[in-house]
Amino acid sequence: MTEPRPPRRPAGLLILGATVALFGVAAAGAARGRLGHATASVLSSAKEAAKSRAPERAAAAVPAGSAPSAGAAASSVVAERPAPFVIVAAGDVNLGRECGQAILEDPRYDPFRFMGPIWGDADLRFANLESQLSDQDGETQSPHNRLIFTGPPGGAETLAQAGVAVVSTANNHAWDYGRGALLETLDNLARARVAKAGTGRTLAEAYEPAIVEVRGRRVAVVAVTQIWNAGPIEQHEGRNYVAWARPGRVQAALERARRESDFVILSYHGGVEYVDSPTDATRRFIDGALKTGLVDVVIGHHPHVPQGVAFRRGRPVFYSLGNFVFAGHTWAPWTLVGFAARLELGAEHELKVSACPFALDGHLPKPIGPSEPQSAEARAHLVGTSASVGDAVVGAADARGCFPLEPQTR
Repeated sequence: MTEPRPPRRPAGLLILGATVALFGVAAAGAARGRLGHATASVLSSAKEAAKSRAPERAAAAVPAGSAPSAGAAASSVVAERPAPFVIVAAGDVNLGRECGQAILEDPRYDPFRFMGPIWGDADLRFANLESQLSDQDGETQSPHNRLIFTGPPGGAETLAQAGVAVVSTANNHAWDYGRGALLETLDNLARARVAKAGTGRTLAEAYEPAIVEVRGRRVAVVAVTQIWNAGPIEQHEGRNYVAWARPGRVQAALERARRESDFVILSYHGGVEYVDSPTDATRRFIDGALKTGLVDVVIGHHPHVPQGVAFRRGRPVFYSLGNFVFAGHTWAPWTLVGFAARLELGAEHELKVSACPFALDGHLPKPIGPSEPQSAEARAHLVGTSASVGDAVVGAADARGCFPLEPQTR
């Protein structure tokens, strides 16, 4: 982490044409500042789409206080207007199992190589790192339990080479190979200069926001989990190293993030797997976080299927983006389709929000183009799941295949 900067008061943000004063009112004591079921047709079309796309790649941002990498995405100027500041966030990444073996065999292996159409111009790329990164003598999955896995140490370089600037490590797999592997994951990410949020050598460090600076903007990520595999976390050693979704601790982390950055992302790991709507507990936690007035966007993951998008208190909430680099199941077709959240911050502080679909070929995400048949199926699913959580309007696919999202106007 860098030394704290003086408080910054960002300008108001326009969300898709509707003016929203950012963080004009915070909670008491807070810092002031700115559905439907899947079908077999989706499975078959997603699998066909996933086999047909050509690779593209680019680089992204670096942690605050570091010099930008040579591969950072370049900006273009159109009609003397600066290009928007682009953030692309995606869901669950598992660099263990078969992907981990591929990395061990070839350190240059790039599971993100097809993502260029969606994030090739991104200034900052974020994902939930669902696997530890640790040396288990070539093992990337427990021989006794397929739900225990780890990426190899070189997975940190895999993320860095793909331009992933920051990851969440607060999730139910943070302890798969124990405390030592958790700490080794932190060391490996630091070596590759990939910022992390959600775990730490102490609980205080786990709640620290990760802050990344690029193109003169500072973006903060606060990451928490509400799911734990090893029994009640209050009775587990992991409670000392993993940021749990405790409202008081989360608000303190968000207050710090607000003071030290221009844009705040809350990463939330929770809900129920393979269910396409958020639980009541998820809704309550997210609503409570938004009431603080300290969050610009919520990025959700864990269910392994995409859930809906809503605008709460003027802020976009992606309840679950689904799988990213994570093999799905043929018996659960929507585990084979995911979304990336694309956020474009304009020169006048307006925010353009979209959801970009991709199909999974094994663990490889491949964008779904606007003219492909499964684009319409992905949009219909997003419309249905979003209707169950709010009133987001889902537009037609743009040239990237992304669906613009706007709050319902009344």
